[in-house]
Formats: sequence, C-alpha cells, structure tokens
Amino acid sequence: MTARLVEEFVIPARHGRAFEVKKGQTFHIHQIVGGQVGDCVFFNADDYKEMFHCGQSWAINVIAGTGTSKSFRYFYSKPPRENVMMTVLQDTYPNHWGNMGGRCSQRLYEIRDSLAAGSHRSCQENLREALEPFGLTGDDIIDVFNVFMNVDLHTDGTFTIRPTEVGEDDFIEMRAEMNILAAVSACPADTSPTNGGKSAPLGIRIYEA
Repeated sequence: MTARLVEEFVIPARHGRAFEVKKGQTFHIHQIVGGQVGDCVFFNADDYKEMFHCGQSWAINVIAGTGTSKSFRYFYSKPPRENVMMTVLQDTYPNHWGNMGGRCSQRLYEIRDSLAAGSHRSCQENLREALEPFGLTGDDIIDVFNVFMNVDLHTDGTFTIRPTEVGEDDFIEMRAEMNILAAVSACPADTSPTNGGKSAPLGIRIYEA
C-alpha cells in the first residue's frame, strides 16, 4: 500500500508547532541535520481532557512486553481512560526518554543555569505558544515525550543527560489511533548536553494510506 504525503513542514530550532493528525494517518518526526531532541505532547483532538501519559505508557508497555523506558510501541492516554492513542510503526533511533514526562522550563533554567527568568526559550514555552491557537494553555500540558533524548537512568535513582546520538536520517513514525492534536518543540537546550550544546530544526511529515 502506498502512502500519500499530505503535509510536510519544518519546526525551526528553538521553537514549536502544533498540528492535527487524523485517525489512521501516520506521521514522522525526523531529523534535519541530526543531533536534535524534541519534546512532544499529544491530545485527543476531539476531547482535550484525554492526553498522553508518559508514566502509564512506560508502565503498560513494560508489563505487556512491548517496550522500555527507551522505546515503546504504544502511546497510552492518562488514567482512567488508558486508550492507545498512537502506535509506533518504525523507529530508527530507539533511544528516547520515555519514562519521565518533564521538559525544560523557565524555572529549570533558573535553578540549573542561574539564568534570569525569561532570558532563555524553553520547551514549556514553545509548547504553550503552539497550543494557544487551539484554546489550550500552559496549564494543560501534563506529560511530554522526549523524542531522541539520550539519558542514562542509574540504580541509585539519579540520571545523567548525554548528547543525543541521533543521526540526520533518523525518524520515528507513528499511526494515529484517534484524531490527534500534537505539539512538538525543537528543544532550545544549549546549556546542557541534550542537543550537544546547540539547537537545530526538526521535520514533520504526515501521510495518508
């Protein structure tokens, strides 16, 4: 079966964009130059109360044998619904940060880097700006999926962020199992190892069978 490309665009470095994916369509999040992490949030486009839940997705995939904290097959919505929102069809770089749900924020930059409030863009800000035209606010952003993010989780409960090793040809492809409102931030982190000290764009392609 041949898939038809219905939309393609680039999310500029350090910024975000929201877009809709219809049930049955597939979409790619892909690299442009390599080395770039993205922070993603997903809602049921027909009912924003239903949204992706990172912890529950990690737990159910591990219990069912369909994934780990680094890569899982099914994206579940938060309890009490726990529906499959998306199914991963291809993943050329199965090394994501799929068990935490956090993202860089103004407060994080203040605490970690002693930066003045508002002096550095963040994924929280990017996602908020992207979702505002859909009537959502920053308070509506619960969990994110840290796509392409390379993190070591240690047995003592701590973690270490390492530069992502994702290459320019890598992508993740997902099929929407319901109408999805997605927002993706091309993470602006350049004061941590996340993106190797720089920021780059990310690409999106939406396909229809």
